[in-house]
Amino acid sequence: MLKPVDFRFDHVDHVYTVGGRVIPNVTGMLQKTGWVDPTYYTDDVRERGRAVHQLTAEYDLGALDVSRLVSKYRGWVLAHVAAMQALKPTWDAIEEPEVHPKYLFGTRPDRVGKLYRVRSVLDEKSGLKDKAHPIQTALQAIAVSWRYNLAPEAMGRFGLYLRSSGKFERIRHDKRADFDEAYRIIKRCC
Repeated sequence: MLKPVDFRFDHVDHVYTVGGRVIPNVTGMLQKTGWVDPTYYTDDVRERGRAVHQLTAEYDLGALDVSRLVSKYRGWVLAHVAAMQALKPTWDAIEEPEVHPKYLFGTRPDRVGKLYRVRSVLDEKSGLKDKAHPIQTALQAIAVSWRYNLAPEAMGRFGLYLRSSGKFERIRHDKRADFDEAYRIIKRCC
């Protein structure tokens, strides 16, 4: 039985430390292994991602009245609201940092909870689909599944693509090969 490790998370720099030692995080692991090219993340894209994640987390935590929201990101937030109303999830964790106690890598899944009555991770995106997203959710499932005494492969994994139009698309990540690649990445980076 795995036990939680004592870790620190720097929200500003997105750095995880265990015993004063910096450990890998999922985004860095995906970059190191060539799954993600950070040159495509412009300042505008980063700003939108941060703002949409912040606002949708506030909504899910009951701290945002969308009817009063004035923001250039309102459309993405409305897409999230529509998705939550349609999917009816129950969240255990919203944007909470986690470190896997055996592999010692950190991640902050957007949402962990039940979706379609299955323990799941959900990753929200305010941009385009990317081949790295299913690998990202596989790494997130590995990182959190031990808390539920589940095999990572037993968890549901979803990408939720929010659009400025207020529309959304939910994509299920269900390929077993995603976990094969995730474990290769862990072996290389951790």
